[in-house]
Amino acid sequence: MKTKDLSNQTSATYKMLRLGVAVIAFAFPLLLWIGGRLLAGLPLAGSMSAYYYTVMRDTFVGLLFAVGIILFVYQGYTRFEDWALNLAGGLALGIALFPVALASEPSHNPFSLHGVCAVSFFLCIAYVCIFRASDTLSLIHDRETRACYRRWYKFLGCAMVGFPVIAWILISNIPGEKSAIFFVELSGIYVFAMYWVVKSHEVRQTDSDRKAALGKLHVEPHGLSGAVRTLSITSADD
Repeated sequence: MKTKDLSNQTSATYKMLRLGVAVIAFAFPLLLWIGGRLLAGLPLAGSMSAYYYTVMRDTFVGLLFAVGIILFVYQGYTRFEDWALNLAGGLALGIALFPVALASEPSHNPFSLHGVCAVSFFLCIAYVCIFRASDTLSLIHDRETRACYRRWYKFLGCAMVGFPVIAWILISNIPGEKSAIFFVELSGIYVFAMYWVVKSHEVRQTDSDRKAALGKLHVEPHGLSGAVRTLSITSADD
């Protein structure tokens, strides 16, 4: 009987983890918005976090836990990527476990533990986009293709920093019921989802998941200075 090559199964698992995070992220704002409208006739909330105090609480917490757990179990190509994703996974749980204060409460302020977790989450993913996503581009031989992916990653990373900043400015200066905050948060979450779509496309193009499963990928020796520079990942097939 012919033995089965399980490297494709490992590759498929990582592909589904990436796409699973992207699908959850794309669906998250719509489920809150549409679910709140259908189940309780709620108008659009001032922010996604405000749905914690509605009939959509279980959906809000459950999806954040799903994203957090996936990010935690997902193994990055370098230890720096893995650490950043693990931290982002923990922060996603923090967003769910530490709800935003109601706008009517005296304690309401933009520096809540909930807000710190949310902004830090996006900063972790921004770090992955800007500093770690390009590590695997050394597996792509075409210079123009590498440059295109690099531009995408830099853009998505900067956007992940920019949207939380915009949301914080809005929370600080306008009442919480204004829907502008919701749409800024939606944009940030969709940028997060887009990163995983682009990364999945790159990984499929280089077949890096399967090569990693077969032990054919190697990362250059590095110390802490590697945290802020691109690390070269090479394939034994090249």
